[in-house]
Amino acid sequence: MPKHAAQLSPVTPLSRRQFLGVGLRGAAAVALGSMVPIAPALAANAFDLALQGQDLIQRKSYREAVAVLEQAVFLDATSDWAFGLLGRAYFGMGRLPAAVTAFRAALRINPGDTYSRMMVDMITQRPLPGAHGSSRPLTAREKAARREAEDFRRRLKADGGLGYRVSRVVIDAGHGGFDSGAVGAGGLQEKAVTLALAQRIHAQLARDGRVKAFMTRTGDYYVPLSARTVIANQHRADLFISIHINASTNRKAGGLETYFCSETASSKEAEKVAATENAVLRFDAGHASAPGQLDLEDMLFKLEQKNNWKESGRFAAVFQDRMKAALPLRNRGVQSANFFVLRKAKMPSILLETGFISHPDEEALLRRPDVLDGISAAVVKGVA
Repeated sequence: MPKHAAQLSPVTPLSRRQFLGVGLRGAAAVALGSMVPIAPALAANAFDLALQGQDLIQRKSYREAVAVLEQAVFLDATSDWAFGLLGRAYFGMGRLPAAVTAFRAALRINPGDTYSRMMVDMITQRPLPGAHGSSRPLTAREKAARREAEDFRRRLKADGGLGYRVSRVVIDAGHGGFDSGAVGAGGLQEKAVTLALAQRIHAQLARDGRVKAFMTRTGDYYVPLSARTVIANQHRADLFISIHINASTNRKAGGLETYFCSETASSKEAEKVAATENAVLRFDAGHASAPGQLDLEDMLFKLEQKNNWKESGRFAAVFQDRMKAALPLRNRGVQSANFFVLRKAKMPSILLETGFISHPDEEALLRRPDVLDGISAAVVKGVA
């Protein structure tokens, strides 16, 4: 028996058949009023356990992460995310056979899991401990695999982790059609500025050629908030950017802000901005579930939302830095709030508030083509 086989945890992940069997026994207990025994661990929440395990991995507490993630996959044997995290924890401990098993379980659930496939290839192309005599010389293929693995680790270290690369972006011009958005004292409409910016960003990215760009609207017409996110999801974008212009009853308020989505707002002011942008939902048909209706889509999205929102916060910081360095406008920083247009995105997503149309000086700036070019260039730098 290989040395690592003895180290495997006694907790064996449920097969899909076993997992469904547990669920059926629980349903039967409720329906019949019987006391069908169910494992005490089932009272826990698999998603929260996986999040806890992810945090432990980031702190390099791999042994504790394994203990938590084994419970997560026991509770939900259909979570490729939890199995992938378990593989990472095993790998961090040096338990390579167990890591391969966990990564392969993730791939059986989700064949498109490229990270788990890469890890399986990387581990299995190297001689596993105990599989061969330590004195056996490496084959040419094993040497090449070892060089690739070492190069991969160097790149990870230089990148600070698994760097997120943007190859497809969807640019959303806020408002449109009957929804003019905010209107300045001089008559400038938010919908016109956001479209002009989106068109410039799209054109600059097309000229650059490194990132494929798409737009949610290309003219002066209204697109429901929910449809904007659907467009981003359909294009399988790596990043979704919604462009807006801020406004305030305080005519002296001005500057640049970048937002990302969160359950709770980072400030009362951020909450008001989100409420303003979400107000157009009254024109969207069917965006909310009927009372008492189970929203399965929302339940599924929650499995990936927190990761996307965390990544969105990083993107927001990058974009805010680019814009404040390039533009003569006050830096209002990065904020978060519950924006409906960002909430359903299956990728990192941000919302840019590029100046205040209610500020007379900034309204004048937003009329100038050179200022719009500068904003667009700063956004393109953030993307590329």
